[in-house]
Amino acid sequence: MAYQQRPITKAPDLLVENGQYNLGCFNTPVKRANLIDYPNPYKLPLPKALKGLQLREWQAFQLHGNGHFIMVAIYNAKKISLVQFIVYDIKNNKKIKYEKKVPAWALTVPDNLHNSVASYTSGNFSLKAEHNLNNKSLELTATIKNFGGLPEVKAHFTGLHDVSHVRPMVVCNPFSAGRVMYSHKCLMPMEGELSIGDKQVVFEKGKSQLIIDDHKGYYPYPTEYDWVTGLGFDATGKMIGFNLTNNQVINQDTYNENCLWYNGELHPLPPIQVERPDGVQGTWLITDAHGLVNLQFKPVIHTSVNINLLVLRSQYEGPYGFFTGYLQKTNGEKVSIENIFGMGEDFYLRA
Repeated sequence: MAYQQRPITKAPDLLVENGQYNLGCFNTPVKRANLIDYPNPYKLPLPKALKGLQLREWQAFQLHGNGHFIMVAIYNAKKISLVQFIVYDIKNNKKIKYEKKVPAWALTVPDNLHNSVASYTSGNFSLKAEHNLNNKSLELTATIKNFGGLPEVKAHFTGLHDVSHVRPMVVCNPFSAGRVMYSHKCLMPMEGELSIGDKQVVFEKGKSQLIIDDHKGYYPYPTEYDWVTGLGFDATGKMIGFNLTNNQVINQDTYNENCLWYNGELHPLPPIQVERPDGVQGTWLITDAHGLVNLQFKPVIHTSVNINLLVLRSQYEGPYGFFTGYLQKTNGEKVSIENIFGMGEDFYLRA
């Protein structure tokens, strides 16, 4: 049977209206990702403060240009909260990681992208993401100093978050009747500058790009997922990127966030599976049941986190590397993926 593409529609203003979720997959932003307004995500009525403790929220960014890949995260899972700024020099195979565990109340993660700020600020580590979809802008800044003997960082990046020309993948997808995840992911052009120690890296307009992940969810216990993403340019200079996830969302033929971005276009993709026949540091195989997704991911550098504190258990594998293969557009045309850089995650959290 031929693959039947899931419906992709214009987003509602709110994700929760009249006590119900607006489930679906969308190609425009929501005005407010108000998951906190759902009455009973855990069956029993809970005050908003307790619901908030269960709602994981984060904004993450992958940036690529001038031989560098940067991962930035403002991550608030309430029980585990952290900020990250990771710089990987692709040519020299050198990674510098700045990560700080912080109290949940020290982070700000807003419920919209129209006129808002996600941030963390302390004496030695500050991240800020300023959003204004009405002005088609995303401003991302970082200042890090006196941090474990690592080089000082100053960075400023500007993304062209123009959703009329770079279509986002926005979802409100169910884990169960009461628990969902929201995500707004978008690939966009980017420019900026990074100062790290005495090194200066310029990210030129037209040669650099950024993926945003604005994210909230009442995630299952425990949480498990596989995820890969990549971004770059094809042989003709067109901007290309993808997002592929296998998580605990139910009915993934209707609800998933898998997509190809090509030259600003959004092309939805089917559910996928990830195989690692030689383990997480070997080649990953990412495929689907319909022949639309066929990628190999070859890690070149690895990050592992393993925490076991009885009530809290976290296993995380997060390599960076190169993708090769193909993805298929909505019109049936295959897009060649040739050494596109990106990252993968094999994630488990019991918290």
